Amino acid sequence: MDVGIFSIWGLWDTLLTAVLVFTFWLYTQTFENTLKSVLIAGTIVWLAVFVIFWVATANMGLSDWNILLITLPLSWLEMIVGAWIAFRLYATGRWVN
Repeated sequence: MDVGIFSIWGLWDTLLTAVLVFTFWLYTQTFENTLKSVLIAGTIVWLAVFVIFWVATANMGLSDWNILLITLPLSWLEMIVGAWIAFRLYATGRWVN
């Protein structure tokens, strides 16, 4: 167990969650808090973070291109679930003025 590695992953997950929730909030300020907002906000963050990262990693030869067939759909699902959680929390009305 390496505390440094777990700390970096914890920081990365916190930053990714903050970006996802902020993007979802921005999208719902312009449009409504709907499941369409979940799909669009989750996909925007997924494209900006995971697709660029994995394509760059494979392009530099640090990863096999075939692994993208597994990692990209799973990471998209991860972003959609995260946006759905934000959708459910936002729907409670506790975060709205």
